[in-house]
Amino acid sequence: MRYHHFALLIGVLGLITAGCDLGAEDDDTSGVVSLSGQVLDVETNNPVPAAFVRVLPFDLLFEADAEGNYGFDLEVDSTMELRLVATRNGYGDASTEVLAMAGRQIKVPTLRIHKSGAEELESGSASNILLLDQSSQSIGVKESGSSEVATLTFQLADSLGRPVILDNAADVSFSLGVQPGGGEFIYPTSSRTDNNGRATVNLSSGSLAGVVQVVASTTVGGEEIRSLPVSIAIHGGHPDQTHFSLGPEKFNFPGLRHFGIENPISVIVGDEHGNPVKPGTAVYFTTDGGIVEGSVLTDDQGRGSATLISANPLPSDGIGVITASTADKNQQTVSSRTAVVFSGVPYVTVSPSTAMLGQTYTLTVQDQNGNPLVGGTQISVRVEGTKVKAVGNTSVLLDDTAFIGGLTYDHVLRGFGITEFSFRAVEDLILDEEGDPTVETITILVSGPNGSLEIVLGASAGLQTRMISNGEAVIERLDSETSRVHVQL
Repeated sequence: MRYHHFALLIGVLGLITAGCDLGAEDDDTSGVVSLSGQVLDVETNNPVPAAFVRVLPFDLLFEADAEGNYGFDLEVDSTMELRLVATRNGYGDASTEVLAMAGRQIKVPTLRIHKSGAEELESGSASNILLLDQSSQSIGVKESGSSEVATLTFQLADSLGRPVILDNAADVSFSLGVQPGGGEFIYPTSSRTDNNGRATVNLSSGSLAGVVQVVASTTVGGEEIRSLPVSIAIHGGHPDQTHFSLGPEKFNFPGLRHFGIENPISVIVGDEHGNPVKPGTAVYFTTDGGIVEGSVLTDDQGRGSATLISANPLPSDGIGVITASTADKNQQTVSSRTAVVFSGVPYVTVSPSTAMLGQTYTLTVQDQNGNPLVGGTQISVRVEGTKVKAVGNTSVLLDDTAFIGGLTYDHVLRGFGITEFSFRAVEDLILDEEGDPTVETITILVSGPNGSLEIVLGASAGLQTRMISNGEAVIERLDSETSRVHVQL
């Protein structure tokens, strides 16, 4: 838009007497200057429609368009400074100065104005309830040392999403949905909304951990409006001895083979009600074999894990004991112990040590301390010859080692299927081959994290080894029928 105004520096009376000789000469700097610009909201940077721009010293007033833009022509009789002031109802002022020269088109710096004072609020009746603010996502059970109260602020909004003002205020009722049942409660059970449509309720924990649902509802025009249930977690209290659990990821790991092998030790800590203790509960670890991380902090499920590392001191019998401890609400120690086998290299004993048809063989597989090898160790037996096969413990995959009744060397579960095995070399009645059944060799393979050995029993040459790992094989003759093979580090 463009407005044309002419500023008269000489009054009407002066115009009437313009023909008189006043001794003044015409000023060749007079003429028309064009000015344009825009008015914006300083906070939103959006245009301010229908803003007013006042031009001083002429005291002329112009109105901006719907986009906050304005433009006008002004006649000046000389180069001069103009002051432009922008304003609008509900806003403060903003001004700037420009140097006006005849014949110029001047782009006025953007005028940014602030809103002044609060606009009159309005809203319809409540249409929905939303959770506006929540002081915490979780709280602790009573006497846990954690915060026991959470504050929730709900807001009623109308169908346009505007907060419900006092004129349409409503009573909001609060109730609990799913809850642990440990005496948790809310206060107040009802609250009237303020001029921003807000109502606040406090949730206090009880003695049990779990999830609590807080439901807000109101009735408008005979119709109930409810919020979706808001869930808050209540965490458990102090550790309890009955609910303190400790165990390794593996009861047997090849800790005597190399330094630096890791075995995580996990702890699960509950309170007297069987709920997970509050997050961040400290648990301390010690060990009489190797090195273990000193402490952990429990997570939301009361879990923590410290790493046991094979290192000096290595246990002489291969059994290391790890202890974890913390404290209960009475400052009494809560602790538990677990044992772990530090296993070494394979020691394989076989009797007899010559390949023969129809012979029953006994096989012992263990480490140098007589402990089982680690879980996952594969033991296999293969008979080679004519019309023969191996039966019995010919393909075994070891499980993790178990302790029965205690945590010492004597409580390690050994025996048949774990450290002791048997097999036979027999005629294969199904195999369609010509000739008499003949055994040429019997191959025993032990393979796993403790190391690998392949032992071959010959029909005449007796026992020999073909394959080893991480060392050299040593063959010992225990008697005329029995031999033992192990890896020499």
